[in-house]
Amino acid sequence: MKHLHNLIKQEDGQDLIEFALVLPLFLLLVCGIIDFGWLFYNYISVENAARNAARIACVEYTECCYDHIQKQPAQKLLTYEKSGSSYAYVDINDRSSELTEQEEDVVSAVQNSMPDSVTNVEINIQYTYDMKTHPQGYEVNDRSNGDVVVVVQGDMKVLTPVLGVMCDNMTKTLTSQSTFKVEKHPVTDA
Repeated sequence: MKHLHNLIKQEDGQDLIEFALVLPLFLLLVCGIIDFGWLFYNYISVENAARNAARIACVEYTECCYDHIQKQPAQKLLTYEKSGSSYAYVDINDRSSELTEQEEDVVSAVQNSMPDSVTNVEINIQYTYDMKTHPQGYEVNDRSNGDVVVVVQGDMKVLTPVLGVMCDNMTKTLTSQSTFKVEKHPVTDA
């Protein structure tokens, strides 16, 4: 009888079963923390890029997105894809001309703020004054009567399937918008 009592009281393997029950929950928690930390880091970078681009676009605006005002006031400046150490530009406005120096400054601000983990970056710029354009008497210097809205969007690969369950192809699209008041250029007498 004593032998039967000892057999019932044996606890060999109990730790292993408890560990097997708790491990999936622990891994889910750790992977969730890693993914949401990664998401937060990349979102802050996209937000910084939009803010930096809007800061430049609100000051240097006379040649920025000026050639397509009559066609489409709210326009995509361009899309770029980072491949290695170079950028491949995709001109989505079918513009025959190259980017102006001011547009290149806006794009550089985005590129310098964006981590390598964010790809397929798209930059949209809209001057609210351009939406009220009048066929006659439009002056680009009057843009200071409105705001500039810069929207930066990019794709981020998620690290674990925890966040990947809510994404397409384990890729999350991050979008940030920044609005600045367009500053009036000082009048210079020649």
